[in-house]
Amino acid sequence: MTALSSIDVKSLGFRLLFALAAAWLAIFAIAYFGQRRLIYVPSPDRLLPNQVGLSGVSQSREGTPDGAELVVWQGTAKPGRPTIIYFHGNGGALAHRHGSFQRILAEGYGLTAFSYRGYSGSTGIPSEQANVADALLIYDRARASGIAARDIILFGESLGSGVAVQVAANREAAAVVLESPYSSVADVAAHRFWFLPARFAIKDTYDSITHVQRVKAPLLILAGTTDTIIPVMFSKKLAAAAPGPKSYIEYPNAWHVNTFDFGGFDAVRDWITKHHK
Repeated sequence: MTALSSIDVKSLGFRLLFALAAAWLAIFAIAYFGQRRLIYVPSPDRLLPNQVGLSGVSQSREGTPDGAELVVWQGTAKPGRPTIIYFHGNGGALAHRHGSFQRILAEGYGLTAFSYRGYSGSTGIPSEQANVADALLIYDRARASGIAARDIILFGESLGSGVAVQVAANREAAAVVLESPYSSVADVAAHRFWFLPARFAIKDTYDSITHVQRVKAPLLILAGTTDTIIPVMFSKKLAAAAPGPKSYIEYPNAWHVNTFDFGGFDAVRDWITKHHK
């Protein structure tokens, strides 16, 4: 009877381990095959600039070499003022950034902001490769329109910080501003999904800590201490790795991409004034 009970206990233990392993594999499979749905969360909103109170901003559609169409919002800079090329975060739509855009335009800065594929009416499927290629295309077309490199400020918000860093590593700009950035998406994924081999399975790594080594433009990083989406340690890690002129500002009461509410925009304006000649 005792031996039988021991066998039953072992059998139950093996079943439990098997169930846990099966559950772990199921979670990993969902995360692996659905990772881009976790990273890219577009909103169905397709509002025009004037519908969110942005005057003097036009919307156009830019074609890409592989046949996608990108929605682009553009506002012209006042004489002597730079143009900010804005790379948005992983969620929402361009319309959801209208508050930030209003502050940019109110300073007389120009604005160029494009929607990643699958966002705000842009066609195609977003990925790191596509987003960076499209960002370089938008930069090059801004230059072709007559905007000098010394009049371009690259601004990356959250996920867009990884896009901005790669553009800055390959193109000239007067300055770069990153809000709530990360060392790499792989770092953030490994931290959040510590129970999965996320670092080795993620497809879009956005390895900013490597690309930032080639950024020559002055770099401003804004981070919120209470950020739980991209913990501040990853912003600090990126700042430490940046080799060129840089400034790191942390806001104790700020969370994720809301540093403008705590004085972040003043820091951006001062940074631009200092480095836009």
